[in-house]
Amino acid sequence: MKSILRTSLVCVVFAGSAVALTGERMAPIPLDKMSPAQRKVAEDIMAGPRGGLRGPFNAWLRSPELADRLQKVGEYLRFNTSLDKRVNEMAIIMTAQAWGSQYEWYAHAPLALKAGLDPSIVEADCVGIPVPDRRNRQLAVAHDNCCGRGSSTAAEQH
Repeated sequence: MKSILRTSLVCVVFAGSAVALTGERMAPIPLDKMSPAQRKVAEDIMAGPRGGLRGPFNAWLRSPELADRLQKVGEYLRFNTSLDKRVNEMAIIMTAQAWGSQYEWYAHAPLALKAGLDPSIVEADCVGIPVPDRRNRQLAVAHDNCCGRGSSTAAEQH
């Protein structure tokens, strides 16, 4: 049950990230033009495990308090989760596919492969495509939850 909740939370957080504007739609804020609060958040993100301000951070920095809170949640879910890295990255790319977030999928597909996720899963459209190896409970539950097939009985079936 905890796996299902964690996986669902990862899906929700990254779906929200997928909706956020990227640097292509909103001009980046140069470090020297940032407010002290924006600069602190930007420096914290760059010094953390992500190592840069890619993805939704440019848009989020318009609200430094929100940016700080969201990036900490995202960092925790992505880098400090108890889930297997393959499961975590699969949840991210399947959520990206479901929401049509090309950037998120493009950024995380190579990370999913690097984590050891089967290339057939990475390339699959999650709607109607089963996980090739349903014996891996975490992958099966994550797949079902990200594809909208999760239920209280999904974990029992796998």
